[in-house]
Amino acid sequence: MEPNLELVQLLHTYKEQKEFADRIIARVEEMKRDLVKMVESQGFTDDRGHQWLSAGDHQLKRERRVSVSFNSGYAEQWARENGLWDEVKEVLEVISEEKLLATLWENEEMKDKMDDFYTKRESYAFKVVEGKSYDDE
Repeated sequence: MEPNLELVQLLHTYKEQKEFADRIIARVEEMKRDLVKMVESQGFTDDRGHQWLSAGDHQLKRERRVSVSFNSGYAEQWARENGLWDEVKEVLEVISEEKLLATLWENEEMKDKMDDFYTKRESYAFKVVEGKSYDDE
């Protein structure tokens, strides 16, 4: 079968542009790291912890963001040590996938239900594979 020249040319151009885009993205990330270092070393910190650096007509801002998460391990330890565990604990009932599957396997008439308990998602990845045919995989 003769190769589709339009397809081959489009693929060649795609690969060139993808490589170019990857190089640009890497360079932009490198420049961003350099700018961040400059803001850290030369900028000033405002009352909210943001770092600023004047750059001509622009201001560079390294914005401080704080996330808070509950440390349940430490909280449990503290509650137990202070005799509060029974007051603050909560018991949740949840299904055990392992026990459900074991039950289904033990009961032949229920095995066909197993697939119903799982959600399947299908996706595709686009790849350019050099020097292989679909028969090689």
